[in-house]
Amino acid sequence: MSLPPGTTPVLDNKKNIKWLQRLKEESWEAELLVSAIAIFGTFQLFGFIEWATNKFINLLPVEQFEYGYFIAFMGLLAVSILVSMFIIHFSLRAYWIGLVGLNSVFSDYSVEDSAYSKIYTEKLLKVLPKQEDTIHKVDELCSVIFSAAFTILLIYTYMSILASVYILSYNLLSDFVPSYVLLIPAFLLGILMTLQGILSIVGNLKKFKKNEKLQTLLFNLVRWSAVITYGPLYKNILQVSMVFGSNFKKKKWLVRLVLLFFVSGMCVAINKIGETNIFSLLDRNKFYSDQMYLSYYSDQNSDESFLLTPQIQSDIIEGNTVKLFIPVFHHERNYQKDTCGEFIEDKNLGTDENLLKGRQFYLNCYEKYHSVMLNGQLLNINFLKKDHAVSEQFGIVGFIDKDVLKKGNNTLVVTKTLGDVKEFTWTIPFYFQSGTNRSTLN
Repeated sequence: MSLPPGTTPVLDNKKNIKWLQRLKEESWEAELLVSAIAIFGTFQLFGFIEWATNKFINLLPVEQFEYGYFIAFMGLLAVSILVSMFIIHFSLRAYWIGLVGLNSVFSDYSVEDSAYSKIYTEKLLKVLPKQEDTIHKVDELCSVIFSAAFTILLIYTYMSILASVYILSYNLLSDFVPSYVLLIPAFLLGILMTLQGILSIVGNLKKFKKNEKLQTLLFNLVRWSAVITYGPLYKNILQVSMVFGSNFKKKKWLVRLVLLFFVSGMCVAINKIGETNIFSLLDRNKFYSDQMYLSYYSDQNSDESFLLTPQIQSDIIEGNTVKLFIPVFHHERNYQKDTCGEFIEDKNLGTDENLLKGRQFYLNCYEKYHSVMLNGQLLNINFLKKDHAVSEQFGIVGFIDKDVLKKGNNTLVVTKTLGDVKEFTWTIPFYFQSGTNRSTLN
């Protein structure tokens, strides 16, 4: 194929080089814009982590809460690292713009025009880096942060999705497939990752770096573990990590500074974890009897999106009735069979009659594994099914008449017993103010 007049492969190559160089020089504009958008976007991801955590609490069996904690915390850590890196990137890039502008006016330090003495100025200039060196290093650092941030996003996003899909699939298929069969993929992946970790350490020892068989085995393990853990994005992720790894000796300071940003991400995660229910995946029953938690009272927790505890209308009851709502989580179905048996349809009844009978069966079942005590006395409450008005969670609601309340301080103890697995207990203190007919029920 002939080339257009005046065009040669050498000229085309030079044009491409100039275009790429110009793109590199002007990329800071796009970086600054995307960084600002990314800061806003990644802050919204904290809400997604909270939503995912609540889903794990609702869906996972109690015995698997630790796995949900691992996934949720890894997601929180990833978002925290992204937020911190984008904020640092935005700040450094803004600083870089200031340096470039300053350099265009004052290209270098000046001893003669200094406002300070010559001796002082010269001594200080020996300590300070050159403007051009600082501009160059800050520019490099900004570019590294940007690429590293999106690589982290890709890694954690895919791994969190993969782990979530696996654990949910495990629970869906556990009634039909033996558990040991469902655990085979996790077991094989664990072996693969362990071998990769061991060989990575051994393979990077000086005496083994020229061992072709060992290095080939390490390459295959890394490649296939990347295919599994990173999915279709594995080439992109390996490409970025290889750029870092292959240039480590030349740009050690860049790689080490990026590692420091992980520490800042950890600090953000530690600060944000208290705003989620992630710790509840480790110990959902950690409520002290001498404390009045806001989640116990609907008038003090009106915007709660997910309830972990039972709830009454207020810490001061002024009406004739205490309304008690107890959330029923989806994972409780795993333990209802042991407590209540299994509902069997009556063939002599019609579809609608069996439906009503089944609904009553499960309502009775809820009452069996929930107990309510008031001031040390067991109450017999007729519960009804209800969706919470604010969180929209499914649960049961019951009413306690004022005749069984005492004037002043009262203590309500709600216990949820899930077979032999776990017993959850909440102690809800409240004050009953008699002598008024005004009700604060929601």
